[in-house]
Amino acid sequence: MTKKIIALSAVAALATASFGSTEVEDRLSSMEKKITKLEKDLKKAKKTASHAKMLANGDNIKWGVKLRTAVDKLDYETASGKEYGNDALLTNKLLLNMGYAPNENIIFKGALSYHKVFGAAPAGTNGMPQRGYGYDTFDWVNAETANSDKMTVKEAYWLYMNDTFLGTDVSWTASVGRRPSTDGFLSNMRNDTKAQSPLGHIIDVEFDGASFKFGLDKITDVDGMYWKLCLGRGLSDATPRFDMSGGLNSYGDYSENTNENGLDTIDLAGFIFVPYDDGQYSVKTNMFKANNLPGFTMANGTVGNDFSINGGDGMVGSIAPTWNATDGTFMGVQGASMNGDVAMKTMGDLSGAAISFKADGLGDGINDFLDSTTFFASWAQSKTNPDNEQEMMNLSAFDGFVGLSQAEIAGALGTYGIDVSADLDADGTAGTAGDFAAGMASAANMQPTVKSGMLGSTKSETGTSIYMGVQMPCLLTEDGRFGIEYNKGSKYWRSFTYAEDTMAGSKLATRGTAWEIYYTKPLMKELTFQVRYTSISYDYTGSQAFFGDDGTPMTMAEAKGFGMDPIEKATDLRASITYQF
Repeated sequence: MTKKIIALSAVAALATASFGSTEVEDRLSSMEKKITKLEKDLKKAKKTASHAKMLANGDNIKWGVKLRTAVDKLDYETASGKEYGNDALLTNKLLLNMGYAPNENIIFKGALSYHKVFGAAPAGTNGMPQRGYGYDTFDWVNAETANSDKMTVKEAYWLYMNDTFLGTDVSWTASVGRRPSTDGFLSNMRNDTKAQSPLGHIIDVEFDGASFKFGLDKITDVDGMYWKLCLGRGLSDATPRFDMSGGLNSYGDYSENTNENGLDTIDLAGFIFVPYDDGQYSVKTNMFKANNLPGFTMANGTVGNDFSINGGDGMVGSIAPTWNATDGTFMGVQGASMNGDVAMKTMGDLSGAAISFKADGLGDGINDFLDSTTFFASWAQSKTNPDNEQEMMNLSAFDGFVGLSQAEIAGALGTYGIDVSADLDADGTAGTAGDFAAGMASAANMQPTVKSGMLGSTKSETGTSIYMGVQMPCLLTEDGRFGIEYNKGSKYWRSFTYAEDTMAGSKLATRGTAWEIYYTKPLMKELTFQVRYTSISYDYTGSQAFFGDDGTPMTMAEAKGFGMDPIEKATDLRASITYQF
């Protein structure tokens, strides 16, 4: 109303001062833009002041509650056509927000979270629970993974704010604790939440750390410009209390782990730079580097005569030789049962960067629909830096025998002093295909091993991803909103989005293509309904894995050739109701 009154007054004043309609329109348009910006600045300042006053009111912590009850229909299809799924996965997700501001310069904020599947979890393999171990134990995903009925700390940090830095007009903040690092810029829109610190395209994990933000808008006269340093620790290399790995010899509580197979401390450092943000149009950039990231390694050992793999502290299983049925030549080895005892080790470093654009309203007053439509686009890149010194078997040593007949293989093995006319596989018969396979295994074990890499490669590999979407008013309802999102990742793309709130796995981590559509409808002030459909199509394996051989990108055909049957397609249809105050 205030804006309309001011605009009408401006029209009357301009009409009195000048009869030139073009001049009136130009001056009015300019004035309306200034008024719009002023209103946004005043609204933001009022909201900040009211929030601080609310937190300090009564000298007590202010609580807020957000409870989402959802049902997800999950469907998966493997490369061989097998189907898995769940017709009705029911979950409750509770968030208890808290805040307290003793004065205008410092605020404490925290959040306790509970995310659980309905009912108790039955026992799984060997009596172990079906959830709550493996990937679920990393606290990067405590509040996003439905793994238990325990309340966990999602956020707990203090935030100091000041309008001047060392006597300059640079506003700044400092914060330490378990910082808000999920539901970042752009990825928050689908969840109908306020954007948190990072760019959601590359980072969506819970992290402990610190941040330091410096506002540059006043000294540059560029709307919304700021620079922010972010620091985090994802894992601490520390021996737990009462640890018995050294027998009766104690290493000292919380000392660095002396076990060569232990994981190193994981640290992350990065920055966010916003070159422009006027409330309608914004551009944000993010760069980071994470050190000592973990992953699973293939076997560190030898191939037995029966092609069993003894990996010791690595993966164990078996591989099988394959022969051409037509001419009897050797075709290579094929993986089988490569999923036994596994070990996670430190693999190397990962760097990432993203640049994201968002328009809250398309154009300037064209119509109400475009004014209420939000569009965004983002591009991101990841790059690995392997530094793992562990050595693994060089299965490519078998490549030299591909295409050779048994007679040719016998001659080649003779140069190694291996006689295939002997009963090498100890099956009671000499000179069989099994003896040739055993001979090749012995020769392969004589070859130099290769160092473990990251994402299945000993070289630095670069991946890229694009992410875009639009959210608009639903023309069929008064206050409902409709959204469409699309993202596509390349062969070696690796995001840090393990806590993304999608039951089928992070769509933004997809090495392939993902589509999503959703509809959000407020039922009343405190109650919101949403239905959301996510479809993921994987071009390569390893999208949801960590940073070792488990993250190796293979096409579906390559994976099947190694005896694997990975998920090729995944869908998640969710309907939810959220209560919030």
